[in-house]
Amino acid sequence: MTPTTPSAAAFSAPIKSFEKVVGAAGEATSRTRCQVFAFEAYIAPQPPAPTKYTSISQLVDDLEKDDQGRAALEAGRRWVADTFYDEDGDTVRALRLRLGWSQTRLAEALQTSQSHVARIERGTENLTIETCRKISRVLGIDLNRLNDALERQEAIAAAKQK
Repeated sequence: MTPTTPSAAAFSAPIKSFEKVVGAAGEATSRTRCQVFAFEAYIAPQPPAPTKYTSISQLVDDLEKDDQGRAALEAGRRWVADTFYDEDGDTVRALRLRLGWSQTRLAEALQTSQSHVARIERGTENLTIETCRKISRVLGIDLNRLNDALERQEAIAAAKQK
């Protein structure tokens, strides 16, 4: 998600001006001048990276290239699945993490994008039967178990929205 920040510099010309008379009959009146401004959102600039900076994604990419680093990441993902997603039951996220896979690796296996996998895992994507077949084949589960996982995800997503 891209952070946006309202800025007076983005657009500062008034879009509407009006004058309002305030006061009841027989009382002193005053005139109030108002101007309405529109402030459009813009993308906040990113601060410069520190020297010798390594991003998290670059660090993970470097670890994935090494057999020992890849094994450590896979073990870490399994630990995350067991520690944080165990009580959710089977969801696509939990099934992926139990395999030790990243969203990117699952996306490559499904021949899709990482963002598509993220939407599937959030339970907000309406999947075709072809995609469901690919997911079940790649994760090594049958379509009934995948359907249960997708329904569970949708219920979790609906509960979070309340």
